Amino acid sequence: LVGLSWSMNSKIRFAQIMKYSWKFKKSYVVYIFLSQIVNAVMPLASIILPKYIIDELAGQKRIDWLLIYTGVLLGTIFIGSLLSNFLRCRAFIKKNDVFNEFQIFLGNQIMNVDFEKLEDPQFLDLKEKAYKFLYADGQGFGVVLEQAVGIIGQVFTFIGIIAVISTLNFWMVLIFIVLVLLTSLVNSRIKKANIELDLQKTPHERRNSYYLNLFSDFTYGKEIRIGNLRDWLIGKYRYQLSELKAFYKKNVRNNEISMNFGAVVSFVQQAVAYLYLIFQVVRGLITLGDFTMYLNAINSFTSSMRSVMDSVIDIQRYSIYFTAVEEFLSLTNNMQKLEGLPVASNAYRIEFDHVSFRYPGQENYALRDISIVISPEEKLSIVGENGAGKTTFIKLLTRLYNPTEGRILLNGIDLQEYNYVDYMNILSAVFQDYKLFSFTLRENIALRDTSEYEASLIEDTAVKAGLSDKLSKLEKGIETAIYKNFDETGFEPSGGEGQKIALARAMYKNTPIVILDEPTAALDPRAEYEIYRSFNDLVYGKTALYVSHRLSSARFCDKIAVFHHGEIAEYGTHAELIAKKGLYSELFHMQAQFYVDE
Repeated sequence: LVGLSWSMNSKIRFAQIMKYSWKFKKSYVVYIFLSQIVNAVMPLASIILPKYIIDELAGQKRIDWLLIYTGVLLGTIFIGSLLSNFLRCRAFIKKNDVFNEFQIFLGNQIMNVDFEKLEDPQFLDLKEKAYKFLYADGQGFGVVLEQAVGIIGQVFTFIGIIAVISTLNFWMVLIFIVLVLLTSLVNSRIKKANIELDLQKTPHERRNSYYLNLFSDFTYGKEIRIGNLRDWLIGKYRYQLSELKAFYKKNVRNNEISMNFGAVVSFVQQAVAYLYLIFQVVRGLITLGDFTMYLNAINSFTSSMRSVMDSVIDIQRYSIYFTAVEEFLSLTNNMQKLEGLPVASNAYRIEFDHVSFRYPGQENYALRDISIVISPEEKLSIVGENGAGKTTFIKLLTRLYNPTEGRILLNGIDLQEYNYVDYMNILSAVFQDYKLFSFTLRENIALRDTSEYEASLIEDTAVKAGLSDKLSKLEKGIETAIYKNFDETGFEPSGGEGQKIALARAMYKNTPIVILDEPTAALDPRAEYEIYRSFNDLVYGKTALYVSHRLSSARFCDKIAVFHHGEIAEYGTHAELIAKKGLYSELFHMQAQFYVDE
């Protein structure tokens, strides 16, 4: 019966989830198997042993035999319960270990996927579907595996019950099997319809989670309050909930049909069982003990068979997501080639060789035919209006994306040939949309575990980045937590302070190639002036790329690349480009006019 209902694909999927659990914690699998064996024995004892007690009470009433029967029954139930509790509790503890390992495994998987996938709705939907299988749609990790193993225990019980009922009338077994199969067929179709609804509502659930996170995300707090956005956002959230409600109403209607059909079948089965058994007792063909045993066996038969079928259907329900699980767990990172060439410790020459790029799913190119050479220790300013391609240029250089056409070379070798980690170790970047973590200031600068000795070096770096005044006001100094998420003594950095922390990161990493993407955007004029004045000290002896809308920063650089509509429109020194009276000169004087008298 199980073989008919449980397809080969389901067996393979069960084997896969079993493989992962065995890999992370073998004892968890052992405990749940032993638990099912114990749980299979106890129902059979509760069905068979009471028959002998009742028959003895209705017959000879021998005290010694009554004590023996009762002792065996109670002892089996008591010892079985203790053993079942022990195994279940141990399995739960081990399941937590497996769950923790799986969380780490999934965290690694997400952080290892190509950056472009994090912006891809199809990948995000794939992740949600994979999580639905792994966490049984909110019921907890391990439910699918435990249901699958539970089937094995239920089958043992089921076989024992069939053996008992068969001694009464084998045709009764066939009748009950037909009734349960009929119920399971209806339930299977209902659950299949619910699965289709579940798949359709996955994007809506993801959008629902977005709204919930949006309301509690403090980075949006100021916008929401100052813009008086509460009613507008609540209206959008209410509409989103109404869309989800439509799915839930369909689920409820389907489940109601299933439950009502089950109630009708249960009524028919109970009526048949009671009438037949009463008739057998009246005719003297069975004893009262037999009546009790068969009645318990029939009721247990129905519940056991339904439990088996429901488990099979549930596994098949979650198995529909298993394709997403396999795809998600087997995702490879095309960028992070750890077996690539080592990056030698010497001067670095960067070359974009006829590089073009368009984002996945887009028809238009963000960059087209970019060719430029950045010499070792050169300071290059990258300027241009919004949408000109500056950020995309940096994303390619930092290997967040690979070029659609052309090559990026480091010392004459394609970047894709290098060991990814080695290449990341020679880069540091300060982005305009930098992110700070709810860790200590020291950890936010070092971005790794550090010793007490290194803490003083980190503090010196913070001072050089312009954080000396802030440090003097913090009671815990460099050990102060950023934000108050987990520490009420933490502090909320201003935009300028946050950008200085991001600068300190780049300084502390001390790499030969530095990328500064609008590093002074949130700084006040004095702080910006100090950064400009110390710019050469910050990047002395390094190759530096400086992306900025403020063209005054370009004067600190050796060369300037002016981006326009995804191409390099002009290239040269500040003096050369001013003399050319082209786009750079126009943009420079447009900004300068606000700082001089007409």
